[in-house]
Amino acid sequence: MPSASNPLVPTIDISPLFGDDKNAKLKVAGEIDQACRGSGFFLISNHGITVLDKLVETTKKFHQSMTDQEKFDLAIVAYNEKNSKQHRNGYYLPIKGKKAVESYCYLNPTFSSEHPMIKNSNTPLHEVNVWPDEKKHPGFREFNEDFYFKMFDMSAKLLRGFALALEKEEDFFDSYFKKEDTLSSVRLIRYPYLEDYPPVKTAADGTKVSFESHQDASLLTVLYQPYVANLQVSMPEGYCDIPSSDDCFLVNCGGYMAHITNNYYKAPIHRVKFVNAERLSLPFFVMLGYESKIEPFNHSKHDANAAEAPPAITYGNYFQNARVQLVITNGQT
Repeated sequence: MPSASNPLVPTIDISPLFGDDKNAKLKVAGEIDQACRGSGFFLISNHGITVLDKLVETTKKFHQSMTDQEKFDLAIVAYNEKNSKQHRNGYYLPIKGKKAVESYCYLNPTFSSEHPMIKNSNTPLHEVNVWPDEKKHPGFREFNEDFYFKMFDMSAKLLRGFALALEKEEDFFDSYFKKEDTLSSVRLIRYPYLEDYPPVKTAADGTKVSFESHQDASLLTVLYQPYVANLQVSMPEGYCDIPSSDDCFLVNCGGYMAHITNNYYKAPIHRVKFVNAERLSLPFFVMLGYESKIEPFNHSKHDANAAEAPPAITYGNYFQNARVQLVITNGQT
C-alpha cells in the first residue's frame, strides 16, 4: 500500500472528520485541498468501513454464480429491451468477442414505488432496484443495501471535509446530500481473466485501455479497487499510474464538483489501463438529489484571472447530460 508520502496520490487519514476537534478537521481539509489541486486523486484511510473483505467475497460469489439467463433477465434496457424501466439499475452484460467487462449497478434503496419522485412524477434517474433472486443469492440484497447506507454515511463525513476545504461551513453539503433522495449508486464491476480476450482499444500513446479517457459523472467518486492497479490519471507529463489499495478507498472529484467550484477542484481525466487479470472495481458514486442546485462559487485561492463562475444547474440536469456524454465517448459499459 502506498504511504502518505506518495506525491501523486497521498493517503489522508479522515478519522478526525468523525470527531469534534475542529483544528484536526481543518488539517484534513487542508490535505484534501492539496490533493484535489494536485493529481485530483487521494486515498482515504481510517474511513470506518469494516466490511471490505465481505464486500469482495459477496461480489465474487455473485458474479461466479450468476447464469447467463439470470444476467439477461436482470439486464438494463440497453441490453434487454423488455426491461424498459431499468436505465441505471441492473446488469451490464459482457458481449462475447466485443466486451469482457460486466457489472451490476444498484441505486438508493429508499427508492420504492411509493417514493414521491417515482409515484407522483416518474422523475428520470429514479428507479426501484431490481435484485437477483433471493433464493439463489441469499443475503446479497441485504448486504448491499446495508453497504449502500454505510457508504452514504461515510461520504457525508467526507463531504464535511470538502466543505471546510472550500471555505464553507462544515454542514454546507448536508441539505443537498440526503439519504431519502440521493441519486448515488454502487457498481459491482468485474474484469475477468480470459485466454481469448476481445479486442481492446489502443490510446494515442500506445497504451491498451479497457475504458478510455474520461471524467466521472458524479460529485465525488469513492472507489474500492484492491490488489490490481490499473487506473491512470492524466498529468502534464503524460498518464501516470494510480496505486491500488486493499484497505483504503480512492477518491476523486466528478464533474459536478468541478462545476460548482468553477474548476478550482477539477474532475481529473483518467482511464482504465488494460490488464488481463481477474479483478474487481467497486465504486460508490456520490451524487446529490435530482432537484439539488448549488450556486457555483470561487475560492479565495482562485487565480485572479479565473473566469466568472458558471450559472447554477440542478444535479439532475447535470447528471442526465453527463451520462449521455460518457456513453457517446466510451460506449455502453
